[in-house]
Formats: sequence, structure tokens, C-alpha cells
Amino acid sequence: MVTKVSGLDYPKHVSEEIDLLARALGSATTVYLFLDYGGTLVPAGVAPGTRPDPEVLRKIEQISDVESFSTFVVSGRTVEELDRLLGIPNVGLVGQRGFEIRHVDEPTVHPVDAGLAGNLIHHLELDAHGCLSAHPGVELENRGFALALGLGSCDERVAREASQCFVKLVRSLDAHGQLELLWGDDGVEVRVAGWHKGDAVSHILRDADPTESLAIYIGDDVTDEDAFEAVALWSNADAEDTPWFMADPDEEDEPAPTALTILAALVPRPSRATLFVRGPREVQEFLCSLAAIASALL
Repeated sequence: MVTKVSGLDYPKHVSEEIDLLARALGSATTVYLFLDYGGTLVPAGVAPGTRPDPEVLRKIEQISDVESFSTFVVSGRTVEELDRLLGIPNVGLVGQRGFEIRHVDEPTVHPVDAGLAGNLIHHLELDAHGCLSAHPGVELENRGFALALGLGSCDERVAREASQCFVKLVRSLDAHGQLELLWGDDGVEVRVAGWHKGDAVSHILRDADPTESLAIYIGDDVTDEDAFEAVALWSNADAEDTPWFMADPDEEDEPAPTALTILAALVPRPSRATLFVRGPREVQEFLCSLAAIASALL
């Protein structure tokens, strides 16, 4: 699900800042790499069981085998499904947009309890099937902590009517505001409110030292904006504000960044990310560069 985020800056292409990546990696003792799945490792809108290109999987495995790297793949899919699709042993998994977290060689944990909101998702799915039965081409996918309405196969009129019916149903069932809606180009998703990818990233980074670590997050859609923000906040957590008049005028070198946020989008858009690549193909190229630099420096 991709949508525009208003009031934010356009990121730079990574090719303009490749030296920034080298400096950041060269200054870090530990690197946390977060990779979104759909729209980042595989093109958006592909069949649910589509695996990343074999070369992408090889580069992820190569990077994750570097001792100083902690690599996580993030998705709306479940952790079990991600595990089957990737088949890489040394990669952590973040499933259902953050409601499931599995570190390497550890069991899956649920950082929050969905409680009654999880039951709402179940009831919503049952009612939505009845509400949408007259709208050909719509697809419903229950992700446990979210319910996605896919409209990519519908004509414009059916998509409009189906989304209106779906949203009306959500609002009638969710009297206490336990759910939230996300709009995309090809559908609508309702998810349990109060936890998102950014919270999951913060949960993973909670014990990481920003002065010694580097966090890289690559994602493509509106749900990744929360993660971009979380990585930036973590990076600046211990930063001390220095008045401009106390800055050292002789200091030429800027400190190496401790966070790199990268938007994967064929056409760049305003985002909380500071860099961008043009879709999954350039994500693969970035991973190749990252693997080469990591092997040389770390």
C-alpha cells in the first residue's frame, strides 16, 4: 500500500550519498539492517507467495553472516510465512507490521496483546464477507492483527462502492476507537491501533547504543514512515544540542550518521526517509554495495 505523505521533504537518491554509507559503516561497531518485504524486496502487488530474487536472498544471507550485523525483514505477513519465503537462518523477522518479533535462534514474541481489538478484526472479517459479496473482484486478507481489503482487480466504480461499504462497517463496529484505517492506491487496511512498525523497530533498538551503532531501514509505503521516524528518533536520543555560536569553525568533517532511512519508490515522494532507491531492483543493487562495503570494513 503506497500513499503520499504531505508536508515532508523529497529524499536524495542513494547514488548521491554513497560515501555517506561508507562513513556510516566505517564508524559503527554494530549495524541493524531493517528490510521491508512487499514493495521493497519484491515488487508491490505480486502474488502472496512470491519470493525475492535469488540474488537478493544471497546478498541478505551474506550480510547477515557478518558478525557485526543484525538483519531483520519486516512485513504485514506472519513470521511463519516470512520464514518459509526467505529460508535464511541468521535473519530476524518482524511480522504482522510489528505485532510479531522473532530474533535469530529465539521464539516469536508478541510485544503487545491485541486483546479485544483482535476479536474485532475477526468479527469485521465475517461481516465484511457479507457486505462485499455483491462487489466482484474485491479481496479480503486476514493478517491476524489487520484486515486488508484489496481493490486492485476492481473497476473504479466497484472499488469506490466497496471501500465505502468497508469503511462504514469498520466505523459501526469500532465504537471505542480500537482500530485504525490505512488507505493505499490498491486498497484499504484496518489494523489494531496503538502499535506499528516503528514501535517494533524501537523495541528492537531499545538496548542499542546510538553512539556505537548504525540503523538502516529500507521500506516503500506509508506504514514504513512510522519506522523511518522511529529510527531517526533513536539516532537522536542522546544527542546534545549545541548552540550555533559554540560550534567549532575549524571542524570540517561532519560526524558519521548513525541512522540511514531509505525509501523504495519508482518515483520519489515526500517522506521521512532521507534517501531513496527506485524500487526492488535498486534495493538489490544497494544490498550488493552494502555487502561489499561490509566485507571490506567490518
